[in-house]
Amino acid sequence: MNHPQRTRTNQRRQPSGKRPVPVDIWRKPGPLPDLEPITVPPEPGALLRSLGDPPMVHGTAAAHYFTSVIERAVAIAAALALSANLLADHEDD
Repeated sequence: MNHPQRTRTNQRRQPSGKRPVPVDIWRKPGPLPDLEPITVPPEPGALLRSLGDPPMVHGTAAAHYFTSVIERAVAIAAALALSANLLADHEDD
């Protein structure tokens, strides 16, 4: 027994007269903003610790490893900022 095909009423058609305006992707970009010095946070793992231990079997150990990863990322970011002469001085505090 064959069922008649249903017509889909939820399909939308775009109006034929309103096409999107093309964008020139090769245009000359605007000027970049001024660079600001990068400061290293005094306690990189504070935000993670404020959330508490992860809901895992060994949550305390996992929190330790997550904090280690965050501290390593901060160290690499600070080294990159130092190499680009963008690291803020501690005396500016």
